[in-house]
Amino acid sequence: MSVTLVDNVFPLTTDEIRMFMRDQPNYNILLDDIQFVDKEILLAQKLAIAKWNAITPVSNLTSADQLNEYILLCGVCGLLLKSEGIRSVRNQLMTQDGAIAPVGIDEKEALYFRWAQHFQDEFTRMSQAIKIQQNMESLLSTDMSSGFGSGYRYIGKYAR
Repeated sequence: MSVTLVDNVFPLTTDEIRMFMRDQPNYNILLDDIQFVDKEILLAQKLAIAKWNAITPVSNLTSADQLNEYILLCGVCGLLLKSEGIRSVRNQLMTQDGAIAPVGIDEKEALYFRWAQHFQDEFTRMSQAIKIQQNMESLLSTDMSSGFGSGYRYIGKYAR
């Protein structure tokens, strides 16, 4: 059974993700453009949901509106930064001209990796905690005759 969040009826938009990541031309002074196109952001959302589904207990969410926005944001940011780190490694180059110190082109892989790891760790930690809570709540029922009921219909943010 899929979980639907009570207060979260719209998925995180690409503009909201860009706003959080400051992926806007006025903040990207070297690019003077956005870094991640809509297609990349939508793929990262799809993969974040797939990652959520793979965390035990395995689930089968099918759309972004079924996942908490902050958790989705962490998953998307982690995947986008990981992908950009891969691109950065592929294009890394050191060059030197004469007696000046070597200059690196696209040497930000380590920075991308650290930020990607930060977001991925937060995504995994929060996802596991929620899934553990959901699993424990599945033992509780609203029917007090079973002996396991808490008397509460909702625990936390999630509805059954």
